[in-house]
Amino acid sequence: MSKYQKLRTVIRHEFLTIIKQPSFWISLVAFPLLAGIVVLIGSLTDSSKDVDTQSKDHSIAVIDSSGVIRSDIASKYGLDIEPATQQARLESDVRSGSIDGLIVYPGNLLDTGSYRLFADDTDKNNSALIKELGRSALQQSLLAPLGSSKTAGLALSGGQASVQSFKNGQDARKPAQYVVPGAFLVLFYIILVFSVGYALTSVSEEKENRSVEMVLSYLNPRTLIAGKLAAIILVTLVQIVCIGILALIGYGIARSMGNNVTLPFSLSDLTFVPAEIALGAGFLVFGFIFYIGLMATIGAIFPSAKEASGFSTVFFLLPAIPFWGLDAVTDRPSSTFTQILTYFPLSSPTTALIRNAAGNLTVGQGIVSLLLLVAASIAIIVIASKAFQLGTLEYNRRIKLSALFRR
Repeated sequence: MSKYQKLRTVIRHEFLTIIKQPSFWISLVAFPLLAGIVVLIGSLTDSSKDVDTQSKDHSIAVIDSSGVIRSDIASKYGLDIEPATQQARLESDVRSGSIDGLIVYPGNLLDTGSYRLFADDTDKNNSALIKELGRSALQQSLLAPLGSSKTAGLALSGGQASVQSFKNGQDARKPAQYVVPGAFLVLFYIILVFSVGYALTSVSEEKENRSVEMVLSYLNPRTLIAGKLAAIILVTLVQIVCIGILALIGYGIARSMGNNVTLPFSLSDLTFVPAEIALGAGFLVFGFIFYIGLMATIGAIFPSAKEASGFSTVFFLLPAIPFWGLDAVTDRPSSTFTQILTYFPLSSPTTALIRNAAGNLTVGQGIVSLLLLVAASIAIIVIASKAFQLGTLEYNRRIKLSALFRR
């Protein structure tokens, strides 16, 4: 069997081993599904969206000691304005269920901005309806003296301002400009959370089950590690496609339920800067390779999967360090903190991707950081191969680090 045939065999075996695990599909589907259920429950239980303020099928009284509420506005919403002397009786009527609710606007309404609502929720949820009616009646009564509906609408919305901002003498980035380079950061974290751990468990379980020696009897260690790496890349692609499909299904369900799902930006505003895309793709790919190699090395060093998982937790925390100092990374790119994180391989993927999205990563800095990451990725793959080979000799104890660098 040729070297390439062996490599294909490893890739096929590792890929099928991972995707045949029930836990793989459970973890892949569970989070999006739970998130969708939470959103769905929130949508179904949000009664404020279904409030029909134009319906007259309610008995709600209003006491207006402020003189703000206009009688024509109250009549429009089917509200009955009563004298203040009737407040105690009307509160008692709400409590007994004789009327659906009561809105009380006090005399100091313009000073405090506060008013009281009373609702009978015995047979139906009147609280949401009364809250919306109280707000609408007050709002339209205040806007009515403006006359024109356009003037009232402008006063209510505050208009739409177009802001031109600057940072360090340059035009500041608009929200849509963060999307394309920021997508690489999101993909990196999806890969980090869902895929990188497979390299750890795959290697550590083979060592723990003592199948390493048999495997290495007909495979070169580097071929084996390369096959595992390629298989995990394929698994990651499957995960990304599945997450995309689930997102589209969720979008379709939301639209079918009448929810107007819109993006916070226009697709026409997206910018595609070749340098940003190239750097983002480079840090995504080689950051992925580096962490796979790192997890494979840890899995080969420790005698059991449990010990390897415990130790690897430290390395999963390192990519999050830039988020703890996010202000420095985004606003002070020349600071020592940012520079160290940009060129240190354990943190450079996340730091560089954040800076790339923020627009403060120069092409020169990005290339130098990426080259260091590429070198570190190659080195860690070589070390992982050596550790895997040494694992055949030491099943019950941790491999010494000095042995990994010994000829």
